[in-house]
Amino acid sequence: MAVKIDPLVVEYCETKNQALKAVIIKNYKPLIEYIARKLAFNKNDVDDLVQVGSIAVLKALDRFQLDRETDFSTFATPNIIGEIKHYFRDKSRVVKIPRKLQELYSKIKNEINEAQQNGDSLTISELSLKLDVSEEKILEAMESGQNVRVMSLDSPSYKGDSYKNSNGGEPSLLDQIGTASDVESLLNKETLKQSIMRLSSRERRIIYLRFYGGLSQTEIAVRMELSQMHISRLLSRAVRNLREEIKKH
Repeated sequence: MAVKIDPLVVEYCETKNQALKAVIIKNYKPLIEYIARKLAFNKNDVDDLVQVGSIAVLKALDRFQLDRETDFSTFATPNIIGEIKHYFRDKSRVVKIPRKLQELYSKIKNEINEAQQNGDSLTISELSLKLDVSEEKILEAMESGQNVRVMSLDSPSYKGDSYKNSNGGEPSLLDQIGTASDVESLLNKETLKQSIMRLSSRERRIIYLRFYGGLSQTEIAVRMELSQMHISRLLSRAVRNLREEIKKH
């Protein structure tokens, strides 16, 4: 069944009439505002995110191809989310990491590298003893020094050899965005990721080990050298804090 594409978008693609851009932005503003409100942690940020989303729509408009037979809103949505993610990432870069934390992270790397050269690995507790700082500070320094890997929407989705995109190549994440439920799922995942990033470094680590690493509470306790009961309390608090962050949306 052929997809009915917005006539204004079709006209722009065929004529490149710049005057149509303002009308198209106005028509898609409800979508932009919906995504902005969904991803904003501060109400004061919504207006800025709407501006970012509007720029994303303009970029998507110039990249949109009629022969894709995809509704423009479906194509534009991941572009809007991606542009907002870039905005958040760029904005976070202006936050200066304290020099003492940078110095501590450098010492941690040196200790880890030295241990690895000797065929050993250091636990958080061992690093804490070696550097004479608290485990919380070790985790905070490691977290601040790590780079967050952001997956591109053009990255392969690895669904398997049986599935290829319209060009015969590996399907990208962008190829998977096709329905309203997919859009909502993508927004929910981004909201969850942003909420996790607002937790403390220890809470993030426990959430990661439990729900992404698949470790049991006992295994996490061994990994972090804490009691299973302590891990249970920390996990409950981390999940409660995560729920509170998500409720803000």
